Amino acid sequence: MDLYDVWSQINLMTVILGLTIFAFLFWLCRRPKNLPPGPYGWPLLGYLPQLAMTKEPIHEALAKLGQRYGNVVSFSVANQLIVVLQDYDVMKEAFAQYQLSGRPTLEISQITLAGHGVLTATGEAWTELRRFSVTTLRGLGVGKSSFEDHITTETKCLIEEFHKSNVKSIDPKHIIENAVSNVICSVMFGRRFEYTDEKFQHLLLILNKMFELVGAGGVVEFVPIFAKMQFLPLVKKIISINLSFDEILCQLLYTRNAQDEPIDEDPRDFAGAFLKEMTDKKKQGLPTYLTPASMHYTFGDLFGAGTETTSTTLRWALLYMIAFPDIQSRVQKELDEAVGRNRLPRLSDKPELPFTQAVLSEIQRMGSIVPLGVPHKCTEDTILRGYTVPKGSLVIANLWNAHMDPVEWTNPEQFNPERFLDDEGRFHRKEKLIPFGIGRRICLGEQLAKMELYIVFTCLLHQFTFKPPEGAPDVSFKALNGITQAPASFELSAVAR
Repeated sequence: MDLYDVWSQINLMTVILGLTIFAFLFWLCRRPKNLPPGPYGWPLLGYLPQLAMTKEPIHEALAKLGQRYGNVVSFSVANQLIVVLQDYDVMKEAFAQYQLSGRPTLEISQITLAGHGVLTATGEAWTELRRFSVTTLRGLGVGKSSFEDHITTETKCLIEEFHKSNVKSIDPKHIIENAVSNVICSVMFGRRFEYTDEKFQHLLLILNKMFELVGAGGVVEFVPIFAKMQFLPLVKKIISINLSFDEILCQLLYTRNAQDEPIDEDPRDFAGAFLKEMTDKKKQGLPTYLTPASMHYTFGDLFGAGTETTSTTLRWALLYMIAFPDIQSRVQKELDEAVGRNRLPRLSDKPELPFTQAVLSEIQRMGSIVPLGVPHKCTEDTILRGYTVPKGSLVIANLWNAHMDPVEWTNPEQFNPERFLDDEGRFHRKEKLIPFGIGRRICLGEQLAKMELYIVFTCLLHQFTFKPPEGAPDVSFKALNGITQAPASFELSAVAR
């Protein structure tokens, strides 16, 4: 190699090094002042490489950042600033602010259908969609004792499926999803599906894939740069599964509308109510955010979130019952004393079941089904705990960390329902248990989910004793982490009582 070649290589390396330093300094200098503390990342990529390489669940990795930097942490991911809230008090303070009550856009979903639903809308659109949704769900009986029969009817079908297993080993995931999803279908479309219905099973398969692909906290969907990288295999898969979900939702709506008049004057389900409200406002010439696109997204929001979170919680519940047979026996004893053996439990029995309520609360705390909640977006520059949160920041609540705070929860790694009972054995609801989030954007389906969890859990334990299959390995609490934290596949035996 002659002197010219050597000098050329040195020059090339100098240029590369200079550009790297320039990019780093440019990124450093443009970083807004007074941000919450946090780790520095790579130029352009930010903290993404560190998150991608971590071997632990993202919510645990973020919790460790909280131990180092405090309860408000910030870092960049592909030029998107992310602020992570680590404990209950700061979450309560932050999400009381309207500036931190926005939602980021589902960037990849916009490729297939532009619009927003009640979960992702912001401002006036969210106000109208949420008001309509809350009013309509309440009108359909959701959250009221009148809706109990719908859930109990589906629970009886679930009980029959467990009976069919005839004490043999069974993975409960599929049949629980069937039951929970059918409750949502009765609300959304005014009908239930047989568990053998191919279209219904295809819908559940798509939902599972959607939650697996998006990942913890939905970062892939919410960080704009990923939507511009459609060549990535992950992004391609998300686009494909979104198209499949769009198609089957349209089929369900078409089937529903074919059974009724085009517009129901007295809607019997959420779909009919949405169509009527949207049509009425259009006829009156009133401005509205109730559009075909927002209807589509809202159905997806309610259907997807309502099925995945509740069914996952119930699977954790059964897993904990086979792992702690003494606790299962105590729940059954309480049920037998309060309810008897001649009927199924009802909502009216709830005050007489303090230990059962405590067990459900502890399952929700330990499971932390949506460990990072649904991301918020800062709509205006604001101040939180003395730090600046710039407009456009993503704000993530580490609910898992709040539920594992040793200051609030003594020995948080231990499954201990007693923490929800007072000295006289009465159920004591704790403010810092927030499985449905907190603040202005708290989960829309909270009341429905609570009803389902209580009714399904109590009816199943009233009818069965759940045990590990004969010869099965020790119960594992290994979790599969995506948007939700779900138990790894497991099997059990349902022994009729």
